[in-house]
Amino acid sequence: MDLQIPLNRLKFGQDDGAGINARVTGRDDGIAALAANINANGQIENLIVKDAGDGFYSVANGNRRLAAFHMIYGEGSDQPIGCTLHEIDEAKAFEFSLTTAITAQQLHPVDQYEAFARLESHGKTNEEIALQYGMSEREVRQALALGRLSPKIRASWRNGTIKADIAKAFTLGLDHKTQDKVFDKLSKGGPIFESYVKRELGADAIDDDVSQLLGYVGAEAYRAAGGIVTEDLFGNSHIISDETLLKQMARRALDAKCEQLKAAGWGWADIESDLPHGAKFWPQSKPKELLYEGDEEARATKLRTEIEQIGEDYSAEADERREQLEKQLEAIEAAVRARSFDIKKKKQLGCIVDIEDGRLVVIHGVKRPAEAIAAPAGTAKADPVKPAKPQTPAEADEEDISQALLHRLSIQLTKAAATALIQDEQLALSVLIAGVGCYSNCGVKISVSGLGSREGRDLLGADEMKSALPLAQKLKPAERISLLTQVAASALDFQHTSVDHNDPSDGAMAICNAIDARAFNAAARGAFDAKDYFGGVSKLLNLKAIEEALGADLARQQAKNTKAEIVSFAIENVPPTGWLPVQLRAKGYDGPPVSKAGKLTSISDAKAKKAAKAVKPVKRAASAKKVAKKTSKKKR
Repeated sequence: MDLQIPLNRLKFGQDDGAGINARVTGRDDGIAALAANINANGQIENLIVKDAGDGFYSVANGNRRLAAFHMIYGEGSDQPIGCTLHEIDEAKAFEFSLTTAITAQQLHPVDQYEAFARLESHGKTNEEIALQYGMSEREVRQALALGRLSPKIRASWRNGTIKADIAKAFTLGLDHKTQDKVFDKLSKGGPIFESYVKRELGADAIDDDVSQLLGYVGAEAYRAAGGIVTEDLFGNSHIISDETLLKQMARRALDAKCEQLKAAGWGWADIESDLPHGAKFWPQSKPKELLYEGDEEARATKLRTEIEQIGEDYSAEADERREQLEKQLEAIEAAVRARSFDIKKKKQLGCIVDIEDGRLVVIHGVKRPAEAIAAPAGTAKADPVKPAKPQTPAEADEEDISQALLHRLSIQLTKAAATALIQDEQLALSVLIAGVGCYSNCGVKISVSGLGSREGRDLLGADEMKSALPLAQKLKPAERISLLTQVAASALDFQHTSVDHNDPSDGAMAICNAIDARAFNAAARGAFDAKDYFGGVSKLLNLKAIEEALGADLARQQAKNTKAEIVSFAIENVPPTGWLPVQLRAKGYDGPPVSKAGKLTSISDAKAKKAAKAVKPVKRAASAKKVAKKTSKKKR
């Protein structure tokens, strides 16, 4: 019997006696999306109910829809709801619920996404689809991207040849022809992996730390600024045309946030990459009392409980859910912590700003260590604190180098080693052979996915074995060795490492030390970016370099000048002496200072005279200001 029953007279099946709703787990999942769809399309199917007495009815089938009706109309509403009454007992009603739950066959993901693409072809906008099906606009874009995959890839996903994560990777291909070409190529080599797909589509050409900035800057803003982007809707493997543009946009946004924090009363606010390595571990002060607002405390407690319930479940689904909950909790805790310091305390403390996973992250209430106050890294201003007794330049702490600069130095190291290695064919072959059985941190990636990998691929002009092998067979032995030497140079990857830590087990150090010293030193000096280095380190490290390269007298003279003037002097006068930062000094380093018995010795008289002669102290102040201004602009 079909009836129109007021909503406030319907009871959930689980509230009927022993309970006639078979579903326990996930009762509340996706209710908002269901409500949005019902609100857009109306009620399509009746609820199955049984008489509960006193004018009430219990729902045997349709409890999630009942929850959606409550969300739409309100729990006490008398809105008529279409129902079908069955004269059944509690046991039979439970069987109805169980039968429906078990036999309900969900759409295959491919069918669902194809259906969304069909909605789009009917003229539905992303916003309309999102409202109708209770989805975010990003979720709609993801669904549409999967629905637009080439028929070949959709068929492979549907029949189980590839999994969902691999299908998602193929959305980085701009058209069906590109997707199918990569699919056909990888299929011939056995199982297809997500990383292989992204590599072939060019998504590995951009550093992950750079690519994920797009999540914060925004793809539309990046395009508006002139950049071209293929957005990874399921991660951070974006393909962008201009790394520098993206970095500049992110930098401007972070600088603006720092200014905003300082205007709010914080003593200082800096970008993490501008601070010494490990700055995010500086001590954090605790506010006297945490000032929660609204339901923040209750939400935080609920999130902690859910995280604890997940426990040691490390399945993919659990990890994803845990990460979502932790991000929500971090956002609440950061907001609470930010408002819990009084004005007086704020002036004594500061904030560290960074972008993580496409989100702006601020660490509030950081206490800058005393040794870091005198020389904040990466600034172009004069040091705010001048000790009564000048510190000896040689005493400058090497940790006063930002993480970003350390990474750039490691790239310069890689390029220098590649330039030098290509001059020694036998050593290059040895590096390849040695690297085959080593762990991934050996400094060389035999898969040719190092910094120069994109130039090193398709050496023979063919990207399939059936075409490449005959070409390789026709090469002369000398030609094969020459090409393998290029492969070795392209495969080097010393990112996030340097040769100044005296760890003989490090692959980068072993390779650099094995290269002919003269070739390596020349290549390192060619790769060294003096403006970037001297403009990015502290005043003390600038003075240390001047002392090592030009002598203590000139260092003492420069110590009286501003940071900008010292940077300008160092850029102009230190590189001609052959000086290199310790991060670029391999075993055979021959520049100042020459190491003997573990001590730093003075530069040779000839070099000292030549460098001193090149110095023009009278014009120093004017030129310093001009160069410093240019350097500052570049860093921004």
